[in-house]
Amino acid sequence: FLLSTALAGNIVEELTAAGATTLVDLVVKAGLADTLTGPGPFTVVAPDNEAFAKLPAELLATLSGDVELLKKVLLFHVVPGMAVMKKDIANNMVVPFPDADSLHIVNVYLKSKFYDGFVTVNGKLMKKYDITADNGVIHILSDVVYPFPSATIAQLVAADDRFSTLLAAVVAAGLADTLASEGPFTVFAPTNEAFAKIPKDALDGLLADTEALKKVLLRHVLPGALFKKGISWDTHSTAGGEEEDMIATQVFKGDVIKVVSSVGGTRKGARVVAADIIATNGVIHAIDTVI
Repeated sequence: FLLSTALAGNIVEELTAAGATTLVDLVVKAGLADTLTGPGPFTVVAPDNEAFAKLPAELLATLSGDVELLKKVLLFHVVPGMAVMKKDIANNMVVPFPDADSLHIVNVYLKSKFYDGFVTVNGKLMKKYDITADNGVIHILSDVVYPFPSATIAQLVAADDRFSTLLAAVVAAGLADTLASEGPFTVFAPTNEAFAKIPKDALDGLLADTEALKKVLLRHVLPGALFKKGISWDTHSTAGGEEEDMIATQVFKGDVIKVVSSVGGTRKGARVVAADIIATNGVIHAIDTVI
């Protein structure tokens, strides 16, 4: 590491050499070039040019026209005071960004003794790791980390019309505080349409039976943040805690993700209809069936 930093340029020079020229142009525009050529150390998660090209044109225009917002978005990709190499990254690391009143949830997926695994930041994939600079380290990202997560899972569920039945169920089961707690965790959140598939009498009976309701809901919650990029063919223990509360995730062609439960010999499958709704304490994936 010492030898490579002796020969390395500063963060801005190394970003340019790595081809992240859109990011460098925006850093200059936001007046942050002096900061990132300063002593550091910094860890920069740097969206590549393709990442910026993927942003909606109107968002790019807004960022270009609003220097303060641009600065805030760019600084959301810079961790000051430390140079974090890939080997230092642990699954479910939470990195606070007090100035944005937000955070990064950093995950390492599929790591084993045979494979190094891969890293995501708020669900965005790290494509290249450990580009050393003389004032820090750069990791290249496939996407811009935006918007800033600012609400808990409980707040997101409460504010989203798709989840009004789920919200009523969470409140009835006394789980609202759980979904507002630190986490991180993952919620496979049935939409109103998912609950509407349950016959009315059965649903009313479930909503009236707190323990049964709690058991069903906790089966939809996984400890740790499992973003879409990290979902594979796998089985997962859930907050339900019992072996029969385990669920399976399945990934198919055409961006299809399914989650399956098997309780008392009854198998239920749901499809993810909206992935990576990100919260400050984890991530929500909306599903079309209660499992």
